[in-house]
Amino acid sequence: MVFGRSLLSCFVVLGFAATARAQAPQAAPAPAAAPAPATAPAPVPVPAAPPAPVVVAPAPAAQPAPDAQPVVTSSTLPPVAAGEANPPGAVPKPNAEPVPADPPAPAPAKAAAPPQLKIEAANGTSIRFGVLWQGQFEARGNSNNDDLTRNLYVRRFALLIGGTVLKDFEYFFDSDFADLFKAPTGEQGLKNGPSFQTKDAFATYRVFDDKLKVDGGLLLPPGTHNFLQGGGSLYGWDFFLNTYRAGNLFGSVNNPYGRDVGAQLRGIVLDGLLEYRLGIFQGKRNTPANGAASRNDFRYAGRVQVNFLDPETNYFYGGTYLGTKKVFSVGALFDYQHGSQESYRAFGADAFLDLPVGPGGVTAQVNILHRDGGSRIALPSQTAFMAEAGYRFDAIKLSPIGRFERRWGDAAAGRETDVGGGVAFWPYGHNSNLKAFYTRLIPDSPVKAYDQFNLQWQLYFY
Repeated sequence: MVFGRSLLSCFVVLGFAATARAQAPQAAPAPAAAPAPATAPAPVPVPAAPPAPVVVAPAPAAQPAPDAQPVVTSSTLPPVAAGEANPPGAVPKPNAEPVPADPPAPAPAKAAAPPQLKIEAANGTSIRFGVLWQGQFEARGNSNNDDLTRNLYVRRFALLIGGTVLKDFEYFFDSDFADLFKAPTGEQGLKNGPSFQTKDAFATYRVFDDKLKVDGGLLLPPGTHNFLQGGGSLYGWDFFLNTYRAGNLFGSVNNPYGRDVGAQLRGIVLDGLLEYRLGIFQGKRNTPANGAASRNDFRYAGRVQVNFLDPETNYFYGGTYLGTKKVFSVGALFDYQHGSQESYRAFGADAFLDLPVGPGGVTAQVNILHRDGGSRIALPSQTAFMAEAGYRFDAIKLSPIGRFERRWGDAAAGRETDVGGGVAFWPYGHNSNLKAFYTRLIPDSPVKAYDQFNLQWQLYFY
């Protein structure tokens, strides 16, 4: 009996072990089960389940993308202390709202305005001060021999004063003496100056803004574009040689450099398209042969200019605006004073271009002027053609410039061709610049041609 129970227990243990082996994975055999206690009844064998498929261990998970946020629950975070926004080791929750795009880049800053010294009152009255200084070295030949005359001198030193009175009235004054301490040719040549003289002194009434203005005083009569330019805004080293070649034609003790006393109307109309200047001036005074009294017919001058782009709104034109304006204009002029036999007359035309182009800007102008003094003015009939052109490289602030002039007319007027060029360096625009120019002056034969070199430094503000 006892033997039979022992035999039955052995069969039960063997069957249970076989069943457990059938349920274990094939890859790793299960260890043998411990024998059951002899007194415990064996459980009913469970039918064997189908063998489980072999499970391959998955590859390590890829690292999340930089912008991916891991899922974080409150159970995985340490407790947050009061007032602590982000606990240590916590990952901020993703923002539900979209992140705004970066603001657009700010516009490039505008160039600094030119320096000014100005005092203004509340009622529209103001006063403004300025200085123009040009120091120059010149080496100039002559038609007689190969010698050079070398000079260090002050080409211009001008004190400028201007402003407004009660908004509607303007005034301008400058005092200058050109070529200060310049020595002429010759062994006993005395240096010029020192001295000062009034160059401009006029007032302006703005009747209708820029549409109608009235100027009165010592001022430039209407003339060519180069004639009406300001000395501090020239493109080349100076005015054209023929612009002021005869600057004292109308009889004054000192050279007025083309100025005359009178009054003129000027304005810009048709939305900036047309500028006009029309004036009456003192002109040349005649002295009758039979007495001390003097009489003269007034001098009349006028100019019109068509502005295809930006208008030139100032009294003085600019020789170049250094990229601050887009200017293309053409102009025409006349100048007349009656004479008892032959009248003085002058007429001319000009074109001016000043545009930003590519990495810089192009500037060019052409002036043509015919003048005949008749019996009134001691000026032979003559015509002058004057031109200059150049390109400004903004990256290096440098302008190579070429110039050409030709004068012809009566035998007494002489004929001459002037060809040259140079460079202008604009580190501070018109406020401070350096210019070096060479000119070849070629009178008609048999007069000998000669050379001229000018080096100029300018300081200017107004």
